[in-house]
Amino acid sequence: MDIGYWIFRRDTNALHYPISTPQYPIPLEGTNEIMKALMYRGPWEMPVEEMADPTPGPGKVLVDVKAVGICGSDVHGYTGSTGRRTPGIVMGHEFAGVISALGEGVEGWKAGDEVVVIPFYSVATGPDPYPINRSPHRRMTGMDEHGAYAQQVVVRTSQLFRKPKELSWQRAALCEPVAVTMHAAAITPIDPMQTVAVIGAGPIGLMAMLWARVKGAGKIIVTDRSAHRLELAEELGADVVINVGEQDAVQVIREMTGGGVDVAFEAVGITPTAQQAVDATRNGGHITWIGNSAKTITIDMQAIVTRELTVRGTYGFNETDFAAAIAAMASGRLNVEPLIERVASLDEGSEIFRQLAKGESDLVKVVLVP
Repeated sequence: MDIGYWIFRRDTNALHYPISTPQYPIPLEGTNEIMKALMYRGPWEMPVEEMADPTPGPGKVLVDVKAVGICGSDVHGYTGSTGRRTPGIVMGHEFAGVISALGEGVEGWKAGDEVVVIPFYSVATGPDPYPINRSPHRRMTGMDEHGAYAQQVVVRTSQLFRKPKELSWQRAALCEPVAVTMHAAAITPIDPMQTVAVIGAGPIGLMAMLWARVKGAGKIIVTDRSAHRLELAEELGADVVINVGEQDAVQVIREMTGGGVDVAFEAVGITPTAQQAVDATRNGGHITWIGNSAKTITIDMQAIVTRELTVRGTYGFNETDFAAAIAAMASGRLNVEPLIERVASLDEGSEIFRQLAKGESDLVKVVLVP
């Protein structure tokens, strides 16, 4: 069932397509000034540096960043474990802000507009026939171009969505991971009252849990090794939590469900958790794989084949998902504010990344306010 159609099929496109307004002159103020940014220089090295204010080119706008979420993928990129972050890049792809300058030819937007930014964009020379999350032409702000761990960032107008007034800046910064998990839930077959396991109680796992409940899941079981995160899972509505450092999660789940859950969300992306998802799912069940930490893993393929498990990967979201996520957040239908456990300045970002990467901090979600 498509959650976008099931719950949010109202005029969400109005959030994306701007009304027709006159073209505004390109403001030059501030384009020669200096801003601060967290600059990734290599594994475990991301200092706050000063750099020239960016200037928007044709079809682009300059956004003053008001809030940006720290994503787990950026933490992995910071350590160099994924190889998907290049030294010399400003990361940060979960963000919202205010347009402060327009590039040549921009219409329908003006300085002062409050926006939530989708990080994906296409570099196709013509119409892109693919959904943006599957497109071979897909690129990403914060990975292929400088992102939002900075006071300002340049983005394309195709990436702009209007921020509803009901949405705070901090919550707006979480629209990206909300869209990730909404898309994952939308492509996952969950029948009413089916049992669901969520493997990993990080931000993505907890949001997937919330969407599973929205789709009508019965018993929801969450596993992790963090007592703090499992406590938060309970507060957010998990029926059962299992600390994998204290219990055999697979055995407990099989005994509790009579053979395994109907559906599992794997939200970590490493060998032990992927295998846990396989072993905890009933014969003929479904696994949706959101976790994307390790490039390669080892898994029992015979168990998947002989037990006729369906395993589906999911990546990102499309524009409709993103608009629907904004609508869900603005309406209060999905409350993820309890996940935001710290709001910090950009100057504190380097130390926060170090703590998260070292495991010295167990904060679920940190939002930086440049």
